[in-house]
Amino acid sequence: MFSGKEGSTARGFYYSAVAWMAFGMVVGLTAALLMIWPDFIKNSVTESLRQYLTFGRLRPVHTNVVMFGWLSGAYFGTMFYMLPRLGETKVWSEKLGNFTVLWYNLTIAAHAVALMAGYNTGREYAEQPWPIKYATAVMFLLVALNLFMTAARRKERELYVTQWYMLGALIWTPIIYAIGNQFLLPTNPISGVNDAVVNWFYGHNILGYWFTPVGIGALYYLLPKMTGNPLYSHRLSMIGFWTIAFVYGPTGAHHLINGPVPQWLQTVAIAFSVSLIIPVWTVLTNFYGTMAGKWSLVRESVPLKFAVAGASFYFITCFQGPMQALRSVSAVTHFTDWVVGHAHIALLGTFSFIMFASIYYALPRLTNREIYSRPLQDWHFWLSFVGFSAFFISLTVGGLVKGFMWASTQSDPTQFIEVVRAMKPYYVVRALGGAMILSAQLLFIYNIYKTATAGREIRVGETAMPRPADLLAAGGATSDA
Repeated sequence: MFSGKEGSTARGFYYSAVAWMAFGMVVGLTAALLMIWPDFIKNSVTESLRQYLTFGRLRPVHTNVVMFGWLSGAYFGTMFYMLPRLGETKVWSEKLGNFTVLWYNLTIAAHAVALMAGYNTGREYAEQPWPIKYATAVMFLLVALNLFMTAARRKERELYVTQWYMLGALIWTPIIYAIGNQFLLPTNPISGVNDAVVNWFYGHNILGYWFTPVGIGALYYLLPKMTGNPLYSHRLSMIGFWTIAFVYGPTGAHHLINGPVPQWLQTVAIAFSVSLIIPVWTVLTNFYGTMAGKWSLVRESVPLKFAVAGASFYFITCFQGPMQALRSVSAVTHFTDWVVGHAHIALLGTFSFIMFASIYYALPRLTNREIYSRPLQDWHFWLSFVGFSAFFISLTVGGLVKGFMWASTQSDPTQFIEVVRAMKPYYVVRALGGAMILSAQLLFIYNIYKTATAGREIRVGETAMPRPADLLAAGGATSDA
């Protein structure tokens, strides 16, 4: 709990995160099965347990455990690994870090227990009861305190782009979490349409100002390290950072397009959503420019496979997002499984894949042990990639089918059940893809466990990331340094 051993905080977060990932995905797969066999739980458990395993309780458990348990935990581990190395220093307090690991595990367990017991505020991604909301805020503040103190003590004074993204996220996230959960109004919360506007300011910006910058920052660290190439353009990376900072905020209302919110607010959200193409293209140009001449390494390196696949899914994510913000597209896709597929390609296809690459890269350096099994790594990638592709395509196509069927049956509400029946094949493929994804993660967890306990010992003398001034653009474009 209060270990001061170097690297122990990062390891603690990584090990905890993969455990929560397994639990969250089991819950998600169970919820997916209920979409196919609604009586699955009814016929499998005793009557006293059924209330805890309904879809309405499993779904928020799945989303909260995956977002705050798995992905946020992996982000914490990644930041505690990368930021000290970029600053050529050590973590400010490993003891505080390990206490934070304990606090984080207790908080995520409270999320799961409370939501499964039915304590739910009914607000997307903010379903937790008030005491757990405050515990979650404390979790983020403890991490931010430790990492900002680490950055303040750094020896390398230049800030590399990864530091910009990660430290920026640690400033933005507590603010957005406090606003979205209405910390200043716990006894008299905003209601009605205004509550929906505030909720989606939070729901979309927790993605835009937490999951996006940390994931992108990790990729900016990993690609130069794994390819040996310099970052393609430091200037582009800064353009991407500042456009995300200024453009993402007003986009949340695009979840309410064609709804009972002011027309001007919808228009502002659409305009800023389309503007997100700017940081997306800067990021993707930088990623693929950094890969120049080193694409052959993807065949040999599983972490690089995950990183490149994550970057590719990021492109699809950020093409879908602005497009579905348009009124004409939203009229078809809203409330359909298209939106569910879009959420998963961001959190699973993009940022989880980047975290798989981060863990595979960082863990040997944190444990001084080689990854236990390369074949298990390959199985992990291909089961994850194929399973997720089936999962995403089924939801995207099924969502379009559902949207157009709804449009064609508006004058005959009795046909609604036909739309429900038409979705079953897509839900079957979704569940099969989810089963493949879960199987891949069980192999991943086993490989991580064996790496920590039986991996061949090595001595890795990783040096700190070169200074930004040394990361000159490829092809001689040194003015971008």
